[in-house]
Amino acid sequence: MENYGLSSYQKNKALKKLEFNKEYMLSNGIQLDNKIVPFADFVCNSYTNADRYIAELQHRAWSIYDYAKEKNLKNIFFSLTLPSVWHSMKTINYGKKNAKLVFNTKFGGRKIIKVHTKQKNKYHFLNAHVKQNIPFIEPILDYTDTVDKYSPHNASKELSKMLKKLFNERSYRNIEKDDRCYFRVTEPHKDGTPHLHMSLYIPQDKVESIVNSLKRLFPSPLGDIETNVKSPVSYLMKYVLKTLDDLRDDSEKITNLTLWYLFHGISRFYTSRTFVSLEVYRKLNGMYTLTDLTKGYRDESLSIYTDTTTKKIVLIENEYGTIYVPKPVNWYDKLIDTDHTYLEAEFEPIYQEQNKSVKPIQIKIDDEDYIIHQHTLKEHNQENEILIKNNKTPLSLNDVLIKPKIQPYQMKDYQIIQYYENIDMQSVNPAHYGVTYNLMVERGLIVGELLKPFSMYEAFEVF
Repeated sequence: MENYGLSSYQKNKALKKLEFNKEYMLSNGIQLDNKIVPFADFVCNSYTNADRYIAELQHRAWSIYDYAKEKNLKNIFFSLTLPSVWHSMKTINYGKKNAKLVFNTKFGGRKIIKVHTKQKNKYHFLNAHVKQNIPFIEPILDYTDTVDKYSPHNASKELSKMLKKLFNERSYRNIEKDDRCYFRVTEPHKDGTPHLHMSLYIPQDKVESIVNSLKRLFPSPLGDIETNVKSPVSYLMKYVLKTLDDLRDDSEKITNLTLWYLFHGISRFYTSRTFVSLEVYRKLNGMYTLTDLTKGYRDESLSIYTDTTTKKIVLIENEYGTIYVPKPVNWYDKLIDTDHTYLEAEFEPIYQEQNKSVKPIQIKIDDEDYIIHQHTLKEHNQENEILIKNNKTPLSLNDVLIKPKIQPYQMKDYQIIQYYENIDMQSVNPAHYGVTYNLMVERGLIVGELLKPFSMYEAFEVF
């Protein structure tokens, strides 16, 4: 099995990172009605829900291809490799079956430089810059431009910088944005140095100028160009699947390939901004294809709203109404509604009978107030077991943690609109309704006059 330049320390650290990610996704989730769905059930990546992850990748690749085919674009398949100074090892070919990896003396990230003279004397130099060299004091060495610079993570960034040279070329910029699209894959060599493959689609009459630019910017062996690929998607997916461990049958079959991506923080795939954000596609859970989603957004039959502060998607609507609103919840709220009435309706009679002397405890977690209701219900423990991890305040499985209900004045605009529209006029307190109504008027969310306290009950009777 290839180790892709990973040391034992790096592999162990990547494995710990992987275990932490899995634990987090299993221990946190969102609330759908009265059911908690862990993130692990719907989040997909190369090691969690591998089937869905591969299906999404194939969908992205085919969407790019279908878009290009509809516009009659030509495919150029391009591979880009870094210069020798970025490679820690090089391959010596003694025939196809006897290829051998040896240390590359031109590698810029080596810690020690060895110099051989004609007299066969060896001189060793540290590959560092001396920041401080005071007599009788240990010097301070700076490895920023040497050892630290030539890491796989920085090598991946260097590939993006090299590719940007193409995007800045006049031959590329003269192509209309809607007439160019690409899908690129980053994968490691055997020594752990990354290289990339890109499937680029452009108009037929622009192929020659782009090929000339690629040859000029990235002459062999840096660049390799193919213009006669018969099945572009299949050819691309061959390289895509090479970067993935097959975890569909065995989720624990993690190889050094996955650990390489995890440790160095390198993304496997990038695409052009041909379609709307992939986050929107994931929020709708396959309701639209990427192509249909983009068409709907451009012809304004689909509206996407984001929070101006957090930039997160807060609402998606189509011509028939709302199709997505976020329902995030902390694992602290597991099986417990944020409204206290949910707890009171189900547990209050039993609290009064079995816990007359037990009073709720108020604590702070992450600068937020929480209330702990302690109970000893054996018949409810199995159904509502809650394991809350908090270093400051240890809680047992018999503790139910409730986050206080958010008040209308604390809500953001999109939250208070939904809250106002769903008020139950049969059970709501008239004063509470009046306050909510006034907040809506003050924020300009509805048109009307502010209600005075004494007139709130009169206005309520009208509804």
